[in-house]
Amino acid sequence: MPQTPPQSGPTTPPSFTRLFDGQCFADKIFVLAPPFQPSPKAVAEISQRCGNSIAVDTANGDMAVPSGAQVGALSIGIYHPPYNDASIPAVKFTPKRLDHPRGSAWDGRGNLWIADDLAGRVWEFRPPFTESTQIAAESAVGTEPAGMSIDKRAKLMFVSDLGGNFTCAKTSCHVFVIREPYTTHPIATLTYPHEMPFAVGVDPQGRLFVALDTGETTGRVDVYTPPFSSGEKPAFSLDPGGQSRTLAFDSRGNLFSQLLQTGGVVEFDAPIDGSKTRPAAEIGCPQGSTCERRNWAGLAFGP
Repeated sequence: MPQTPPQSGPTTPPSFTRLFDGQCFADKIFVLAPPFQPSPKAVAEISQRCGNSIAVDTANGDMAVPSGAQVGALSIGIYHPPYNDASIPAVKFTPKRLDHPRGSAWDGRGNLWIADDLAGRVWEFRPPFTESTQIAAESAVGTEPAGMSIDKRAKLMFVSDLGGNFTCAKTSCHVFVIREPYTTHPIATLTYPHEMPFAVGVDPQGRLFVALDTGETTGRVDVYTPPFSSGEKPAFSLDPGGQSRTLAFDSRGNLFSQLLQTGGVVEFDAPIDGSKTRPAAEIGCPQGSTCERRNWAGLAFGP
């Protein structure tokens, strides 16, 4: 009697409990397992030339790492789980018109979005990814897009714009709120005349967190609640203890911030429901990486 082939059913999304910590000067992505202790020892070390951000697809655990740190060697690498010391990109591509890939996010449909600050564009890339993958769509939002985050449930994209001068002194900087398909005009704009909004993040409640440089070594994180509107004032602010370059949330709503001054990571424990002067914990840098200025290379949660 012929056998009935097995039926494919819905796949279970992987559990995202491990922190992926990119350290530029170590040329590695350190995978950290909870509970997160100061100067933790990584459970895996993935070799990766200094990247600009890390984005993990919550549907399948795929990791995208855009790298524009080395002139002439910019690229976008796509990794597949499981992650260990031997992990290498399943595919790496360098599309035409890609100038300096910085921020990155998955949109919940398997598409990858990249904020390119030097090109002044937000690019969309669609699977299947190959070495010849090219840009599928683009958005000319802002003049120097850097940070990026997508709320998949609300279908909103958040893009920080550094104003084209990297100081926000001559031209105001912004954070744009864009509705799917993410190539349309923003539905809301937050404006910063004298502060640089480098990183953005969305927590499980759909709140927007904007990391701002407020001085040479100081910074804060403003928190906004939906629905978002132009000119909206933050509900409250957090003090990460420096300038944040990447924000990441775990499934419980704990906030992790990677700092410019040290490359180290600090944590705000949930519930985050009001101003807190300092983080609840300072994780710092993992063993094998020295905390140094501009050592940041991305932060994300993955399987």
